Amino acid sequence: MADTVSDSPTPPAPAPFIFVICQNGAESATKLEIMNNHPNLNLAFSRPGFITFKVSSETPLPQRFTLKSALARTYGWSLGKCTSQDASSMVAEISTLAEFKKSNHLHVWQRDPFTPGKNGFEPGISALANEVGNLFKATADEASTKLVVNKESKPDDLIFDVVMVEPNEWWYGYHFASTVAGRWPGGTPAIDTTVETYSRAYLKLSEALLWSGITIQPGDICAEIGSAPGGACQLLLEKGANVIGIDPAEMETGILEHKNFVHIRKRGSDVKRKEFRNTKWLLSDLNADPKFSIETVADIVNHPLVDVKGIILTLKFSEWKNATSISDLMKAVKALGFQVVKARQLAFNRREICLVAVKDKFVLRLGKKHVKPKKPTQSDKQSDKQSDKQSDKQS
Repeated sequence: MADTVSDSPTPPAPAPFIFVICQNGAESATKLEIMNNHPNLNLAFSRPGFITFKVSSETPLPQRFTLKSALARTYGWSLGKCTSQDASSMVAEISTLAEFKKSNHLHVWQRDPFTPGKNGFEPGISALANEVGNLFKATADEASTKLVVNKESKPDDLIFDVVMVEPNEWWYGYHFASTVAGRWPGGTPAIDTTVETYSRAYLKLSEALLWSGITIQPGDICAEIGSAPGGACQLLLEKGANVIGIDPAEMETGILEHKNFVHIRKRGSDVKRKEFRNTKWLLSDLNADPKFSIETVADIVNHPLVDVKGIILTLKFSEWKNATSISDLMKAVKALGFQVVKARQLAFNRREICLVAVKDKFVLRLGKKHVKPKKPTQSDKQSDKQSDKQSDKQS
């Protein structure tokens, strides 16, 4: 890899195939979504969590292409595969490739063996992937070349990918880190999954914040509909937010006893809208049809006394075939007055997606100064009473 030290190496050329990583079990939905959005792609190879497509020679993709897919965890150009019972021989074979030599970044990972949360599995870099990464690192060191292995890259870095579809079958390619998730090895952020949490919602929200660019500031008022048992609330409280948990079910004692937490033991549709007056971030994680979840949020967001800056929704699908509605769900949220709407199946999601929307794209800038909510005036209180009466009549 001695030629990787050149100031501006020629980027590798586009390949006839691309690879796509998705959740184990979401292959059919991912294939359908991608082929609907990209008619120039044809299915080539598929295993649980790993898919390749052949690119039409008549309508090729640009070198730094963007895949229109909410279900793809990460993707890139596919250059082929190698098989062997000897990992060292595969490392040696891949290390000779010209495309490998043009990048100082390497991401190597195993495809998901299970759905996240099943059998104790959580996405991330496995011990075996780390071991293989060390083999590549040793080979690079022998060539006196600095190789960064399984680290988050900088924007637009050229990254060589090795996907361990099976322990003895590795597929390889490359991509440019043109998206936030594209900077993470395997499209999964480095989140400590050993931390003690009240539920997996903690991991999902951790990833959602990293992916979306939303920063929860100390003192922010956050309301979560469907908050029990309290995983997401736990993370929000750790970040110094004032949290309103809305759920008829029990919350964990550690959450209930926190000084910055208030539990409203009702369904979201039964909560008076004045309770959301100073809410900056509205979250929802309901075990309900996605349309119902959005309708519940819309009824809150559209109220004249409510002025949320953004929403973070976990939308669940009873069947994967229902994922074809993602674009319609995004349009419904955009119609609520949000400037930026994004959807992604997070690595820590299960049969669900994360939909994030903000009214002002500039609130996604990290470190934005927090503005304390104003205290309600006497006229505001009078408006509350009138609005509550109106809401009671409508219900």
